[in-house]
Amino acid sequence: MNNRDRIEYLVIFIGEFAQHHHLNIRQTYQYLRQYKALDFLEKQYDVAHTMGFPYMVDAMTDYCKRNGGYLA
Repeated sequence: MNNRDRIEYLVIFIGEFAQHHHLNIRQTYQYLRQYKALDFLEKQYDVAHTMGFPYMVDAMTDYCKRNGGYLA
């Protein structure tokens, strides 16, 4: 996959995560970066992009919680 596909996926994912948790884009980006979810998604893109966004939002919410995050 090319970098453009990865970037588009991450942008859409951040928007979906923000909407689900009622955050703005900046808050969401900072939260996902702080709790390592964006690093995980970048490394696991080949698998992550095949999953639906609702599943990935839930999975990354749990991932962040395991790394000290506070959203439920």
